Amino acid sequence: MNNEGTLTVVGTGILTPAHLSQESIASIKHADVVHVLVPDPLGLSTIKQLNQNIKNLADLYFDSESERNGKNRLEAYDKMVAVILEDVRSHQKVCAIFYGHPGVFVYPSHVSIKKAKQEGFDAQMLPAISAEDCLFADLAVDPGDLGCQAYEASQLIFYQHTPNIHAALILWQIGVVGDETLTQLKPSKHGLAMLRERLLNWYPADHEVTLYEASTLPIMPPRIEQVTIDQLVNAEVKTITTLYVPPLETPRLDVEFCKKWSVDMDMLTN
Repeated sequence: MNNEGTLTVVGTGILTPAHLSQESIASIKHADVVHVLVPDPLGLSTIKQLNQNIKNLADLYFDSESERNGKNRLEAYDKMVAVILEDVRSHQKVCAIFYGHPGVFVYPSHVSIKKAKQEGFDAQMLPAISAEDCLFADLAVDPGDLGCQAYEASQLIFYQHTPNIHAALILWQIGVVGDETLTQLKPSKHGLAMLRERLLNWYPADHEVTLYEASTLPIMPPRIEQVTIDQLVNAEVKTITTLYVPPLETPRLDVEFCKKWSVDMDMLTN
């Protein structure tokens, strides 16, 4: 055991154990204690083979019916942060494992690292494969083509964002869109209708979008379902569903700017 506690946060990727990096595996193996939050038994079993000293953060997850572990998901996440830091403060080498990429929509990972550093402990996050990485591969989308932007779906509908219609748009967590209470695991009563209304501010009703869910098992293909924006209100969505909105049109060349700087515009249009 170390004289000083440390914290390393890693991700399992989307397809466990295939997406576990060698760097993450080493961190799991060499930890004194491992805190785990993964949704599938296979992922948990894989981690237990690497390190037997496991603490399952799922025991602290929010339950909407009983209000166990707080009144919403945020309070449950704070409890996870507390137990992770408790072990760091007890001078242990702690590894915290989260599903997917540990820095993408994982509140406890960011808060745990921030607090650990504030208290003088060494803390780091290792990269992992996210659902976005899988989306780029499965939909053959190159974010470097026309650009790419991403929003949490409820953020898009509740705040005054203006997406760039000339670039790809990725909307996370449409499975809970419109739920400002952080208590539901499904869209709010009018969540998908609100999302449709917002998107119609920038895109036509017949613009085709893709409901995407990455494969979580080797034998299971990804979900790639095309619908129009108008059809979104009746779409079947899950907590893992992501919405991909392709660019509406290509961007216009800024002719005046290019002329000012003597840019060869033929190279940009061919």
